[in-house]
Amino acid sequence: MLEMLGVIGPMFLVIAVGFAAGFIPRFRAGQDHLNGFLFYFALPTFLYTAMVTAPPTAGFPVASVVIVAVVTPLVSIGLYYASFLLGPRAREGAAATSLAGSFGNVGYFGIPVAISVLGPEAGLAAGIVHMLHNLIYLNGYPLVRTIAQSRDRTGNSERSGISNLLRTQIVPILKRALLLNPVFIAMALALLVVFGPLRLPAAVDESAGLLGQTAVPLALFCVGLALHPAIEGIRSGGVPKRSIALGTVGKILLLPLLTWLAVLPFAAQLGPIWAGTLIIIAAMPSSTTVYVFTQQYEGDGRLAASILVTSTLACLLTLPLLAGLLL
Repeated sequence: MLEMLGVIGPMFLVIAVGFAAGFIPRFRAGQDHLNGFLFYFALPTFLYTAMVTAPPTAGFPVASVVIVAVVTPLVSIGLYYASFLLGPRAREGAAATSLAGSFGNVGYFGIPVAISVLGPEAGLAAGIVHMLHNLIYLNGYPLVRTIAQSRDRTGNSERSGISNLLRTQIVPILKRALLLNPVFIAMALALLVVFGPLRLPAAVDESAGLLGQTAVPLALFCVGLALHPAIEGIRSGGVPKRSIALGTVGKILLLPLLTWLAVLPFAAQLGPIWAGTLIIIAAMPSSTTVYVFTQQYEGDGRLAASILVTSTLACLLTLPLLAGLLL
């Protein structure tokens, strides 16, 4: 465990530096600009470089897609309905608990951890798993909540209402999440390079590598900054503690445990890199995107922010233990 703390510990120190910087107004004011650079430039180039330079693995196991596409939505659904058993206040936050307890900080945190623990061979696997998570959550959650809220407002599902919903909300959601998402575009390009005949000029690859080198420290720094609005959400009160516990346990224990169980029957097909990557990414703390989504679609991001803080702190213990077990 101490050896793994030496691998993962520096990442948490960078998060701590970001958190400390959040007490300085100029950094808090520049948080949106830092996230913008990270999302549009640093993270896409990092993912592209990690995927195209990763040493070759034994093919592309289809089982990895099945595991992500089945286990993560099942955990989301389970947490949603489990919230109904915890009382009226928890029922009101069921959607936020469901999302925060299953959508992890894969891009900013999961991929660097996977590469640090398993080596550069995990770059391609982590990038593909990250793409799958984005497809499920960046599209699925907005679509489900938009349709549900539309039905609540109209009380019916008339053809004209569905057509208007498709045109004004669902199509723009898909467009933003797929066609206009720089992270998705970078990963799709990397897949074309890895599995197809496409090759980019060396100068482009080198420039992408230079930009990508800023992604990991900047991403971890931004995670630290993001803890401030999360903590402020907790201090404001009105967040049911049972929901916080349910979402945190779901994210750092239930999802990685079920992923591990799902990996076992396919261990030979997956190999150690793909299997380890799936489990590590499943064990990541809640994503900062969860706070943005719940604030937008539920009107209150405090519960998601609370789960973000508790799951991030809990990972100080669970990630070194998990990394030690995997190795």
